[in-house]
Amino acid sequence: MAWGVYTLWSNSGPATESAALEEAPTVGMTGDRDVADGQGSLMTVGASLFESNCVTCHQANGSGISGAVPPLAGSRYVTGPAEAPVQILLHGISGVIAVAGNEYDGRMPRFGETLSDREIAAVVSYIRQQWGHDAGAVTPAFVSEQRGRFEVGRSPLGGGAEIEAVTGISARLTRTAATEASQ
Repeated sequence: MAWGVYTLWSNSGPATESAALEEAPTVGMTGDRDVADGQGSLMTVGASLFESNCVTCHQANGSGISGAVPPLAGSRYVTGPAEAPVQILLHGISGVIAVAGNEYDGRMPRFGETLSDREIAAVVSYIRQQWGHDAGAVTPAFVSEQRGRFEVGRSPLGGGAEIEAVTGISARLTRTAATEASQ
């Protein structure tokens, strides 16, 4: 929870070009690292890891925080090509990203140095099956392959533009009928 508060606090000021160059903090779990190495389904492990690492910012219902943290529920970055959420978890984000018709300019911490391939596969599989999503699960082998695409400790992904370059998911701001109806 402390990292979520820190991330929100540190991103509350005006965005600058130099802020995009700063590395997102590396965030990990404390004490729960063995969860994914013991018994338990990928979804159970993913739920536990999501609760301990992601809920503060993205909320239990995946809605994010209005104006500050993008929602995961209904996000094309979650339900599109699996490399998107994997790369985002591995490297974090620093820059503008458009989700559900709104732009968010902030940072998400990276988890690549603190979570194993199985743990990242568990979190990604979990969010791809929550909040009405029906996207496929990912395997630890897929995460390992994605991890090998970039050097360890690289800078965070530079917002939607770099995510588009890495995954092919359009960075354009689009509004869906459902988004417009809910606003």
